[in-house]
Amino acid sequence: MRRLMTAALVLVTTAVLMGMGSLGGAPEGEVPKTDENIKVQLTDRSGMKLELSRFSMNGKVFLEGKRGAGDMSVFFHDLKEVDLGPASGDTVPADLLLKSGHRLQLKIRTGAVFHGETGEGAYQISAPDVSRIRIH
Repeated sequence: MRRLMTAALVLVTTAVLMGMGSLGGAPEGEVPKTDENIKVQLTDRSGMKLELSRFSMNGKVFLEGKRGAGDMSVFFHDLKEVDLGPASGDTVPADLLLKSGHRLQLKIRTGAVFHGETGEGAYQISAPDVSRIRIH
């Protein structure tokens, strides 16, 4: 009976541990799959510029943030460039220049993560570490 209980415990533990591998979203080193291939030049706070394809914000092809008391989403394909200011509290101010020439200001959550493909590998960066995004 004791051997049966030990064997059952080992099987249950193995099943639980194997199931934990899917926690946390996409595996590291993998760019989220999107419907559009957005290409950008991203500049980080250190001044490094990177050309990225398959660009997304949290795996989505739009920028989302707060505009006043409401939430707003703007597709990357409608944007020309985004300038991000220094983080303030739990948001990062973003000045958006649309292809139409209009400007909008949003506040992006500091927890937002941008993803892209460099050609040499997958890339990800947190919103507070980004200075500028130019959409091609």
